Amino acid sequence: MSRRQPYRSRSTRTRRPVLLIIVILAGALVAGVGYFSPGSSGVPSGPQPTAKPAEGTPLGDPPGDPVAVPAAGLASVEALALVAALPDAVYADNGSYAGNRQELFGDAWAFDFDQNGCDTRNDILTRDLTGTDIDPATCRVYTGILTDPYTGETIDFVRGQETSADVQIDHLLPLKAVYATGGEAWPAEKREALANDPVNLLAVKGTENSSKSDSLPSEWLPGFYPDVSDRHDLGQRVVWDDLPADTGLQCWYIDKLVPVFVAYDLGVTPEDRAAMTAVLESCLD
Repeated sequence: MSRRQPYRSRSTRTRRPVLLIIVILAGALVAGVGYFSPGSSGVPSGPQPTAKPAEGTPLGDPPGDPVAVPAAGLASVEALALVAALPDAVYADNGSYAGNRQELFGDAWAFDFDQNGCDTRNDILTRDLTGTDIDPATCRVYTGILTDPYTGETIDFVRGQETSADVQIDHLLPLKAVYATGGEAWPAEKREALANDPVNLLAVKGTENSSKSDSLPSEWLPGFYPDVSDRHDLGQRVVWDDLPADTGLQCWYIDKLVPVFVAYDLGVTPEDRAAMTAVLESCLD
């Protein structure tokens, strides 16, 4: 499959109203420092997530300073304004992340974000699965049913050495990507908070989580996989202009992702800004 071509500019008739909306909303949103009013993210016309909204709020910098973020995502028009206002970032992988995940982001799922006595993985399984069998003494989820938000598939989850990986916890903002676009300079407590923040986590089909890996929106969207190889390893970033006609799932995904960028004050590369903008503009059509 050939490499995707860069985005083509939309017509003036389409862009002028969008730009006007961005200017108006960006001004209103900047006025409320650190707070974003939840909007209706719409119902994706593709597979629909069944996760219940998280009730916690992510930690700011320094930890302990709450930042209100709508767990269910923003309306696309709000997200579009926020994407335009995100600071610029450069993806710089100097190799210091490899093999150091625990040192940089803490023990996997050990940070009790909502201080309810349960580890993060079981908190997310409890939130996102239905029909769960849970041991209240340990918080462990032994069985449950996941409707995968990325594919719409129904997965019967069974805890066990051979089956637990069928359902994995996806970081909407992948940790390696966060580290390479500004997170390296964060205090360890802030990195640990993001790694365990329910707003940045989804229970998903294991193979979908593996497919996404450390990808940002210019490399991966649910239901759409661009032709990429050796992505960050060779410094290659890919954008595309041939999104499928039904972009409801992608709209939902970006609407949910943008507030995490904003809450943690993470910059965005030109390629990712272009990818998110293209998706969000399609949501307004």
